[in-house]
Amino acid sequence: MERLLALAVETVPRALGLCDRDPGSPSAGCCDRNYWHYRILDVANARFQEMGLLFALAYDTPAPGNPFAGRQRMADWARMVWRFWLRCRNSDGSVTEVYPNERSFCGTSFTAAGFVETVRLLGGAAEWRDELAEARTTFAWLGVNQNPEVGNQMAASWLALEGYARLTGDDAAAGQAARRRRAFLDSQWPDGTLPEYGGLDAGYQTITLSVMASLARLNPADRELAEALRRGGQAIAPRIAADGAMDPAGNSRNTQYLYPHGLAMLGNGLLERVLAGIDARTVLRPTWMDDRYCHALAADYFLAYRELRHADDHAAANCAEAI
Repeated sequence: MERLLALAVETVPRALGLCDRDPGSPSAGCCDRNYWHYRILDVANARFQEMGLLFALAYDTPAPGNPFAGRQRMADWARMVWRFWLRCRNSDGSVTEVYPNERSFCGTSFTAAGFVETVRLLGGAAEWRDELAEARTTFAWLGVNQNPEVGNQMAASWLALEGYARLTGDDAAAGQAARRRRAFLDSQWPDGTLPEYGGLDAGYQTITLSVMASLARLNPADRELAEALRRGGQAIAPRIAADGAMDPAGNSRNTQYLYPHGLAMLGNGLLERVLAGIDARTVLRPTWMDDRYCHALAADYFLAYRELRHADDHAAANCAEAI
């Protein structure tokens, strides 16, 4: 468990260096250094703004090995990151990843999910009332757009819509979340595959399982979701060796990474393989990833650590009650 925390914490300084943290800068909060610092891009990639969730998790995860916990600057920088995200969106609420006037379903889904998860961690709806109101167009856009060929994106859009509906009480968003839930769960194959462009990709499936774990925390009584999560773990088990090694050639999208959060909730032995792979250096660590992906994997390591700690706390409470 502590290995996950250490690797997440190790990535935070790098992420901070990618962020424009000067409050007087016109690009304050932008985390795409190629845009705000080197000025070699005409548009900022909105996916970098998910660093706001990483900063929020670093702030909100108290542990002896986390020097960022409780540091107000981390919370302030997280908010600055999401304020830039609000400013850089398209007029219809969607976001750009690569080229001007792009409307990325993937980027909109994951950044919106990161935004609502940050709000939940750092004060809730009352503290973020203005930002939530300004973000409404993004969730309206997500409710009428989808990419059913890609499981991880559909799951992220469901988490975004569900989180926003719960924070704001928005009935339209709640209805859209319910429809997205149904579409996502119906897309799972009988063998547990959550398809990525027509096939199983173990790496992307761990991202999807991570999002599903966050949804399960919001919906602990959703037994259909819990069963889908269990079957999703079963589907990738044969792909991950005891030392965490995985053959990317067998994946529909050739991924090489593994996200641990969903595996931590499953408790089916797959996380132990990832931990063994960390020790054997057969599993990609957050700091080994490029700037575009290091922060997302680090945030998932924080989430996995928190999931394991939650399980330990729950077990301790049950033991105390038994005594």
